[in-house]
Amino acid sequence: MPVSRVISEASTLERVDTSAAQSGRTAALDGRSVRRHALGVTDRSAISNEQWERMAPLVASLHRRGTRGRSDRRFVEAVVWLLRTGSPWRDLPASFGRWGSVYQRFRRWAAAGRWEALRQALGADRAVDELLLIDSTIVKAHPHAAGARSGQSSEALGRSRGGFTTKVHAVVSSGGRLVRFVLTGGQVNDVTQATRLVPGLQGRAVVGDRAYDSDEFLACIREQGMAAVIPSLANRKIQRALEARMYALRNVIERFFGRLKAFRRVATRYDKTAASYAAALALADSMIVLSGWAA
Repeated sequence: MPVSRVISEASTLERVDTSAAQSGRTAALDGRSVRRHALGVTDRSAISNEQWERMAPLVASLHRRGTRGRSDRRFVEAVVWLLRTGSPWRDLPASFGRWGSVYQRFRRWAAAGRWEALRQALGADRAVDELLLIDSTIVKAHPHAAGARSGQSSEALGRSRGGFTTKVHAVVSSGGRLVRFVLTGGQVNDVTQATRLVPGLQGRAVVGDRAYDSDEFLACIREQGMAAVIPSLANRKIQRALEARMYALRNVIERFFGRLKAFRRVATRYDKTAASYAAALALADSMIVLSGWAA
């Protein structure tokens, strides 16, 4: 047989094998599914069967209409895939459905507060006697996050030393559960949001760094029957004693922020509206809870 014909047949077989590998086959892997797309990208289904069993009844309770003609799991997995990869909406793989439909449903849920309701339902088992750790983290905003009709300041975008940024102010329990969070522009001082975060919460003490040493905030903590484990500013005439072992637990909230930023669409903000970014953050926290992570 001529060499040229052998080479031609080998090339044909290689193209057939490649086509089969890219044909959208699905295989099982640790209770997840592996999808192979035409671009050669392998996508893991973001939610295991065990996680979905816990999440499914909560998701079903968030919408009044039935699920006929649509898959809640595929929808949630699509959004989680975007959170993990940081991809644009238009690059959503076709196996998750039309990107426009997924985006519109995500926006409806964000506007209705359903992602936050899901987060709170999953984290409802927090012990009330835990410490409350308060801190903030800066998130870089992509240039595409600009341009909202309502203006940047009303969408929690601003300018800080880090450039175009958003700041996430949060309270996390000593067990590693996100209790409450607020979004502002990156230039906003931490202590200005402290009195929005703590009211109505229960715990043994509030732990924060020197940025939270404010008479108003300290009074707010005392009124709720909690202790304040916050170092005194250097210019205070009377320095407060500090419980060192409690203060050392601040590492929990720092590690929690690290977990959140493992989701690329949280680590960098692409969303124009604060509602959409808050929804992404809420879903990321839900996935952390489902993963079983705890401090």
